[in-house]
Amino acid sequence: MKKVIYPFVFVIALYGCGGNATTEDNSNESSTNTVEDSKLAERASKAKKIFYTVPSPYETAIIFERSGVGYNIGFLNPIDNVNNYSTSAKQALNFGVYGADLSYANIFDQSQQCMFYMNCAKKLADGLGITSAFDAETMERIESNMNNRDSLMNIINDSYWLADSYLKENEQDYLSALIISGGWIEGLYLGTATMDKDHPSPDLMRAIADQKYSLDNLIGLIDLYDHPEVEKMKANLQKLKLSFDKIQSSTSATSVSNNEDMATIDGGTTLTYSTEKILEIAETVKSIRNEIIE
Repeated sequence: MKKVIYPFVFVIALYGCGGNATTEDNSNESSTNTVEDSKLAERASKAKKIFYTVPSPYETAIIFERSGVGYNIGFLNPIDNVNNYSTSAKQALNFGVYGADLSYANIFDQSQQCMFYMNCAKKLADGLGITSAFDAETMERIESNMNNRDSLMNIINDSYWLADSYLKENEQDYLSALIISGGWIEGLYLGTATMDKDHPSPDLMRAIADQKYSLDNLIGLIDLYDHPEVEKMKANLQKLKLSFDKIQSSTSATSVSNNEDMATIDGGTTLTYSTEKILEIAETVKSIRNEIIE
């Protein structure tokens, strides 16, 4: 995953040289600032660790592409919807959604669709005040590399992480958390929406089950922010977690019934799930995703 640089706050404590009352006030203020700065540093440290564990839109798209997901433009967020997002929260969430759609289109070499979704991302970036993420030079590079999938994705990734860094530096990192949430939900939606409900691919179900821990990490990230829109997103993720929690995990051999499958992920953990449980996740993700893009 692309590494993100997090700003760290360095505090210089200033002490007054006046009388006792002034010194006490300054001491109290300094103490308060130190506590707040400590909280900020702790949150930045936790966020850094979590960001490394949540798949980017590109990584999610790769996961599902390797599991046999095919291209279907009908599952993408319509480009006309971009005009419906007027609040910062909606713009951030759908900046993530369009990033996932862009990654999905790029993986399947849909050059024309890539350009459409790039323009959507640029419009939302402008609305969020992160114009530098998709400036004229970047858009020119994108057009020049439209037929080079790997180069194009590198440019897209750079743009999204530039936006992420800008929001953090300007103390709007809760919007960055919403971007990550929107991108992850859209990536998972594309994986579940393209699944054959009657005869689901075992590889695809395994890829979906693997997202159990990504969701835990994402909720951990969302937990770091105290904002109404973030709380709303957290409630939706908790609802999705109820479905994912039905997937059993074990570090030892697990008995499996006839209607259940198993997947062993990194570290030797075994996930046990049934088709019904995966389909339940698909329905929950669809509901959350539709709320995001409305």
